[in-house]
Amino acid sequence: MPAIPTNLITGFLGVGKTTAVLDLLRRKSPAERWAVLVNEYGTIAIDEAFIEGETSPDGVSVRSVAGGCFCCTTAPMLPVALHFLLQEMTPDRLLIETSGLGHPARLLDTLRQNYADRLEVRATVGLVTPSDFTAPGMIDSNPVFRDQVQMSDVLVLNKADTATPEVVTAFQQWANALFPPKLLVVATTDGQLDPAWLDLSSDTERTPLYPTLPDGKQLARGWVFDAADVFDRDAVLTVLANPAFTRLKGVFRCEHEWLAVNRTASGTTVTPTAYRRDSRVEIFAAEMEGGWDAMERELAGCLRVVPTS
Repeated sequence: MPAIPTNLITGFLGVGKTTAVLDLLRRKSPAERWAVLVNEYGTIAIDEAFIEGETSPDGVSVRSVAGGCFCCTTAPMLPVALHFLLQEMTPDRLLIETSGLGHPARLLDTLRQNYADRLEVRATVGLVTPSDFTAPGMIDSNPVFRDQVQMSDVLVLNKADTATPEVVTAFQQWANALFPPKLLVVATTDGQLDPAWLDLSSDTERTPLYPTLPDGKQLARGWVFDAADVFDRDAVLTVLANPAFTRLKGVFRCEHEWLAVNRTASGTTVTPTAYRRDSRVEIFAAEMEGGWDAMERELAGCLRVVPTS
């Protein structure tokens, strides 16, 4: 049987995740059967009751795991909840509403590693509210907010009607400058999401992201690798230490972690990241001995696991 399209709906507390899930369920085709898995931080399954109260049991199956987030305290309950949810029906799509206080990047890792034959992870939708975006220190200092933004493929400013035009513009400018770039940055109200956003994809390939471009005396090239590709951490960091590089930004899936690499004139930083869509790198160099084809071979040589399909 084909793998079930699966989407995470994530965001901070109070951003409107449940409202967005309900809106998606109202917009789905009546012929489709959808399943919803709700991860609630509290011990009472309130969101599950809201969803079940507004949808038809014939078209939607809902289960919840309360008492913590899938990435830590309730992680052992995920296989149990998924088993019973998928046993109830063979859904055409699975939506997972994550806890507002969790770091759900590890949930994506679990789905890809343990359920690749049953679930096809598609775009993660992250919701942000104007009040969270403008809160002092939220963007720079709140690790949960930062992780949820990093892992979102589609970034949505919800409750945009409560924001001034200046805040909406500032959000769009900030979001459009994020690396790696989002598949979509959009503003909405009342949690209204277009179901087509759930299937947006970067169509990753192990090929150049764009051709060699002159930039003064510099050249630039980028590559995108599939999320299934796994890099040897030490090997890829050695390749990226090439003194010919004047600037680079990259995200790499390694054996036990995802890393963000940022190299500027002042040095190189290597930090964990919640981004999970693909591995990618953009490199600027004054000159390239052997050319970009040689660089591509070096990057490919850092792969530990190469997908066969």
